[in-house]
Amino acid sequence: MQILKIFLSCIIIIAVIYDMRSYTIPNSLILLSYALAFLCRARLGWLGIAGFFAGALFPIVSLILLQRAGVIGGGDIKLLSAAGGFLGIRRGMLCVLLSFFFGAVLSLVSLLRHKNGRARIDFFLNYVQTVVRTGKLTPYYQPAENGYSGTIHFSIAVMLAVCSVLWLL
Repeated sequence: MQILKIFLSCIIIIAVIYDMRSYTIPNSLILLSYALAFLCRARLGWLGIAGFFAGALFPIVSLILLQRAGVIGGGDIKLLSAAGGFLGIRRGMLCVLLSFFFGAVLSLVSLLRHKNGRARIDFFLNYVQTVVRTGKLTPYYQPAENGYSGTIHFSIAVMLAVCSVLWLL
C-alpha cells in the first residue's frame, strides 16, 4: 500500500510540474499511470481490476460535459481518471469532490490576486445568457482567445485532493 501512495504522489507531482510549465499534462504520463495503477490493482484479483476500471471511468463519465464546455481541461480529467484507477471508485469519487473544493479555493485566491472578480462574474453571466439564448453548449473559456488570467492550474487542486485522500483520510 505504501508503494501505491508513493507511485501516485510522484505521478501527480510530475503532472503538476508539466501543467505549470505548459498548461498540458503529457499523455505518456497518463498512460504510465494507468499501467502502474492496473498492475497494483490487479494484485487484488478481479475485484481489484473492477476497482481500477470503475475508478478510472468515473471522472471521465462524470466530467465530460464540463470538458466539452471548456470548464475543465482534458488533461485534468485524465489525471483524475488515473488517480481513480489507483484509488478505486469510492476514494476516486472523493478525490473528484475534493478536487472541486480545492479548485474553488484556488479560484478565489486567483480572483483576489488578479482583482478581476467583477470581470469574471460578468464573463460567466454573459456565457450563461448565450447558452440560454442559443440553446447550445459552447466552450466557456478559451485561454488562447481570453488569456490565462481567468484560469487556474486545476492539477494543483487534483494534487491536493489526491494527497488528502492518500495521506490524511
